[in-house]
Amino acid sequence: MSVQLQMSPLQLKELLYKKVLIEAAVDLTEVENYWAPTFDFEGVTLVANIAVGTVKEQQDNPRQFMVEMTVAIPNDPEDSKQAPYTLDIQAQAWIEVAEGIPKDKRREIVEINGASLILGAIRELVLQVTGRSGLGPMLLPTLRFLPQSIEALAGEDP
Repeated sequence: MSVQLQMSPLQLKELLYKKVLIEAAVDLTEVENYWAPTFDFEGVTLVANIAVGTVKEQQDNPRQFMVEMTVAIPNDPEDSKQAPYTLDIQAQAWIEVAEGIPKDKRREIVEINGASLILGAIRELVLQVTGRSGLGPMLLPTLRFLPQSIEALAGEDP
């Protein structure tokens, strides 16, 4: 099946890694219980932080955004469940938004969709590095980013 392609109104211009820490969380003798390709992430503490900024000269009509994201699996001893690998990865990306996107929606679009773009790159990095590691290749779970207002409402009873 053929699909029609068009340019997205959100363009990833550059992505850089500021910090990459990936290490086995357990001794390789425990590979049976922590084999990454079949590992269930339910109960694992996964941390994601996002910061978004704009170019100072574009405060009135922002189109270029810097998005910085940290993804971590700290595997603290008090966590209910440990993942096969401990992670601490920081990435930053320049993202450009099309002029046709309303100014008041641009930041939210970048926060949600830009974060998804960066997380995809981080997921691929983790898979590639752990592919040659003793506990096997680990693919981070697929995550969904919600705007703060939706997150706040999600916890409330209807």
